[in-house]
Amino acid sequence: MAGCSTTSARFDADWDQIVDATLAPPLSVTAGEALDRARQEGDPWLARLIAAAQGGDEFAGRCVVQAVVGRLVAMARRDSRLGVDELVGALWLRILAYPLERRPRAIVSNLVLDARKDVLAELRPLPVSRPPEPRRHAVAANVLVEAVRIGVIDAPIAEVMRSVYVSGLSGEAAARRHGVTPTTVRWRCSAGMRRLALARKQLV
Repeated sequence: MAGCSTTSARFDADWDQIVDATLAPPLSVTAGEALDRARQEGDPWLARLIAAAQGGDEFAGRCVVQAVVGRLVAMARRDSRLGVDELVGALWLRILAYPLERRPRAIVSNLVLDARKDVLAELRPLPVSRPPEPRRHAVAANVLVEAVRIGVIDAPIAEVMRSVYVSGLSGEAAARRHGVTPTTVRWRCSAGMRRLALARKQLV
């Protein structure tokens, strides 16, 4: 399918822009080197990348996405109900929540199948078509301000979340506003929501 080829090319182009970026310690290798090791060593190195992503290293998570995206494209080509962007969005969420201690093996297969299950269960966009009530706008905005102030999330994540959850922009519109990819928008929103949930007692 032409759409899958175009989307795959877009992810590859996005990868080319960060392939020389260095992952945070203790990994401290380039994204390209991390991807090579993930492909060569499999589960042990993928587990290290997932742990780093869960700790806030976006590049580590992007390496896992790049290791898996080819299988997602092939899956979307076989099933017209599935879109690559939706699968990758579901994949990001699964990476951030992946239970490494409970499922240390067959990580790629687990991620791919879980992402497929999530997309089929949802098959609908983020609920941004109906704007929230004004009070909810204000509450969301205030929560984001407080979360940045106390260090729960950083400003780039807060700005993207504000565009999606306060202004009601779609993922693509928010990506254009902030000069990032829709995948990055989805990652920042999911990472931000996870951190807000963990800090909910501090934010009450």
